[in-house]
Amino acid sequence: MELTKYEEFVYHHRPRLTGLAALIVILFAQPTLDSLMLGALIVVLGESGRTWSLGYIDKDAALATTGPYAFTRNPLYVFNTTMFIGFCVMANQLIPALFASVIFIWIYVVVIKIEAARMVSLFGDAYAEWSKYVPLFLPRLTPWKDRLRKPYSFALMLGHKEPKHWFGTLVGLAIFYAIYYAQHMNG
Repeated sequence: MELTKYEEFVYHHRPRLTGLAALIVILFAQPTLDSLMLGALIVVLGESGRTWSLGYIDKDAALATTGPYAFTRNPLYVFNTTMFIGFCVMANQLIPALFASVIFIWIYVVVIKIEAARMVSLFGDAYAEWSKYVPLFLPRLTPWKDRLRKPYSFALMLGHKEPKHWFGTLVGLAIFYAIYYAQHMNG
């Protein structure tokens, strides 16, 4: 697939753009104990979903259609979005969260389009058949029935370095708790 300059920019700079969205949320954060608890729960749910997803994906080697991939073609993006929502809840500031969400959505619209085209080139008819029944992003309520039965692989998850991502998530959670305590130390 040939990318436009715009798509190429977004695709190659997505980590920096995601960091910009995160920075906006962090800089304007006004967390409360309630927003911290609810947001942290959402973040951990998202991170747990990522861990679940990564035990089924053998990137570029096989089409993942079981586990969370029986519900959505992009569970990692669904769970990353869940985490992002959780961090926005922790920040407790609607306008910066909405602004950051525009950046976040912008990135994923481009990246999901590019990756879908890549999957077609890698897996052809198998991807086309799976994509008829499994939504691109918003999950189905029931798993796709005609999927390969592949067990969860702890080794695959570790191969994707998910423990490092958990560490980063814990650092992110700690940042919001530190902001809360810094803002309430004199109160």
